[in-house]
Amino acid sequence: VLTNWSREAERFVPRLKVAVWHGIGRSSLGAPEDWDMVVTSYATLCRDERLLKTEWHYVVLDEAQAIKNPRSKTAQAACRLLARHRLCLTGTPVENNLLELWSLFNFLMPGYLGDKEGFGRRYRKPIEREGNEEVMTSLSKRIAPFVLRREKTDVLADLPSKTKIVEWVSLEGEERDLYETLRLSVEKKVRDELKRRGLMRSQI
Repeated sequence: VLTNWSREAERFVPRLKVAVWHGIGRSSLGAPEDWDMVVTSYATLCRDERLLKTEWHYVVLDEAQAIKNPRSKTAQAACRLLARHRLCLTGTPVENNLLELWSLFNFLMPGYLGDKEGFGRRYRKPIEREGNEEVMTSLSKRIAPFVLRREKTDVLADLPSKTKIVEWVSLEGEERDLYETLRLSVEKKVRDELKRRGLMRSQI
């Protein structure tokens, strides 16, 4: 990903001095502020205090779902960055629960969705536990001005046509024996559970 961003910068903004700030070689790069653009990884961000002490004009988080857990070191380090402008790029702003959305906005615009507990009471509980459509609409309207969503139809013309290759692979020898042993064991557990609790009460 770092190399890709570096190549894209070279292609679209060749006049900028770009540093790939990663690995032990970064000690020879001088200071982050010596560069027009610094490309780094989340792991490096968590370890390199120089990145956290630099005043950035713009910080862009690619694959921003990396900060979905607000308690993680990655999210905490990202929120410590000193930046005039912030942007998140992600295809999955919510994977498991609405706290992940709150975490992205906590980086983008701290306080905009309230604190974590207040967000839980106002939005998470009514939406996730009670299925409250009105609250869901309210949250959608609140974040809409700050979310630019790219639909598949927007990029369909740029995508290559879908290619499907079907490969049939048979298990043999020890692999087949192990698979069959596990299959029979799990099948027995499932049947026993169905007998004991019935279909509706069994979680399969």
